[in-house]
Amino acid sequence: MISVSFKSFSQTDTKILLTEPIARLVVKDLVTYDGLKAQYNVTLQRLNTLESKTLTLQEVINNLQLQLQNREDVLRQKDSQIENYKSISEDLQKALKRERATKKLYKIGSAIGASAILLNILQK
Repeated sequence: MISVSFKSFSQTDTKILLTEPIARLVVKDLVTYDGLKAQYNVTLQRLNTLESKTLTLQEVINNLQLQLQNREDVLRQKDSQIENYKSISEDLQKALKRERATKKLYKIGSAIGASAILLNILQK
């Protein structure tokens, strides 16, 4: 027989006697518990590492989504600027055509006016 003593919270020491098969089972359970406790701690550490990786990956995903959104905004702004440039270019071409037409009218009017003055001078 194996004698095992446990200290308890009472004032007196209590001794419990275990038979050898029971003592072997207790020792086996204690060893198994120690192994499971170590495995549990490793599993918790792996879980924490995976959670950390997940958070990091989520931050990377959020960052990439923000970059994509910024890129789309830049492309929209560029397209808007191109449309504005086209519109301004068309407006300037129309204004240039009007100026050329007005200039031609002034030339024609000036030529007619000069001709009228010359005719007037020659008739006198």
